[in-house]
Amino acid sequence: MELPKKHILSHNELTYRYIQFDNVFAFNEFIDHKAKKLSNHNESIWSAVKNRASERIEMKKDWYGSPIPNTIKELESHNSFLGMELLKEIQPQIKDKLSEYLQYLAQLELPKPKIAYNDRGLGVFSFDRASMGMFKIHAINTATPIQENISKLNIELGKKQLHTSVKSVYAYFKDKQNSYPSLQLYIMAGANAKVKGNNILFVGLACAELVAFMEQRGISVEVNVVIGSHFRGQTVLAKIRVKRFQDKLDTNQLLLMSSDPRYFRYRGFKTLIVLADYFGYKIPQNLGSLPKNLGNNFVDAVNKNGFVFEQSYAMDKAVREVSTIITNYKNRLDGKK
Repeated sequence: MELPKKHILSHNELTYRYIQFDNVFAFNEFIDHKAKKLSNHNESIWSAVKNRASERIEMKKDWYGSPIPNTIKELESHNSFLGMELLKEIQPQIKDKLSEYLQYLAQLELPKPKIAYNDRGLGVFSFDRASMGMFKIHAINTATPIQENISKLNIELGKKQLHTSVKSVYAYFKDKQNSYPSLQLYIMAGANAKVKGNNILFVGLACAELVAFMEQRGISVEVNVVIGSHFRGQTVLAKIRVKRFQDKLDTNQLLLMSSDPRYFRYRGFKTLIVLADYFGYKIPQNLGSLPKNLGNNFVDAVNKNGFVFEQSYAMDKAVREVSTIITNYKNRLDGKK
């Protein structure tokens, strides 16, 4: 496989060594490939991680969140956030917590774009709107759904003559020239070893709600997850894009990469070891640490227009991060006017 380019960036007297991936598949492929070729030192650290994982599983520790895994194989193959029972409990709570604030912003800060109609052929033809005043010049075949869709398609393609008393039948976003610029989000994955497994969930759920809120307002959003560690004065990181601007959000993928204790505390640890090895370092037994504001400082170095979710281990803190990002985004817009 083609190995990713190594990037070295100095910013505010700090040096970041990082690699970036356009998608999760490329990231996972690289990590699994390089994990087979570790130095002797880093291989011993990885073996110790696996041994500790086996011990925690045997002792029924909740370090990997709920439900508790039964085998190491479950950790290695874990690729779906949907099996976590707590998701059903937390997601409605964080939605409720955010709803009042988001409704306020919807009215005063970032309203949804309004759909308008015209008769000049600008935008997308709306059959439903035209049909409200349609003359029956010809019959629409409603024998089956397929035949009905074919009839409608012939009208939209101009193959059938259409007469309607409704003239404005082309839909478009009103005042599109005033649409908001795109938004790039970065989530710093991981957690302090003392944080309970389920408490890692909040940041990913909050980010998912923020993406939905923004995209309902016509704001294109890109989402990246940052995984990394700092040790002996060195910082190694991986930046993984989990959502392109034009894609719909894959909530499972986002939560898996950013907030899943079962994923991060096994495959994420594997990632930290591989990153250190790739840059020629011996990772310490504790796998290093995540200094405060590492995510903010790194993103400021690589993309000053990016917005960062740092680690949020409580619902209220995650909600505050959402409100801060929306407020800062709006303030940035106001500053450009």
